[in-house]
Amino acid sequence: MRRVKREYHYLDTNYLLAYLARRYRDFLKGADFDIDEDQIRQANSVISYLNPSKIKVPVFVLAELVMQLKEKNVNVGIDVLFGYFEIAMLRMEDFNNFIKALKMLIKDEWLEEMDSIIVAHAISSSECKSLLTFDKNLISSKTINDTNKVINGSEGILITSDPRLFSK
Repeated sequence: MRRVKREYHYLDTNYLLAYLARRYRDFLKGADFDIDEDQIRQANSVISYLNPSKIKVPVFVLAELVMQLKEKNVNVGIDVLFGYFEIAMLRMEDFNNFIKALKMLIKDEWLEEMDSIIVAHAISSSECKSLLTFDKNLISSKTINDTNKVINGSEGILITSDPRLFSK
């Protein structure tokens, strides 16, 4: 089996929403999304810095965003939701690690179910280099760090709001 190079940055829902907020402020106006202006600036800065062709939106993030927008009665085309990024699908060769990671993550009562699914996908993906998120609980979670080590050993993914802080 050919090992895929870890070269893609996956976006969490809050990161994608912050990125889209600058471009689609009119759609999101009145929807009562609590998006911090600093997060909007940071998401746009990081994504501009990184090669956009190396950024993917996980299919589970797209699903969560659709649900959130529907709850707030925001009607926007599906193509707008993932911007110019490719969709990251769950690859068949990553499926067993996804299930293993998900089983470990859902035991943590502090993690929301959708967060567990999104993180399990990123951790188990053979192409994911980092998960970009503003959720401090995900960034600092011992359960997530432990799961990342079990699945990936020392080659684990980075979970951060700004990968530039860790570049060599």
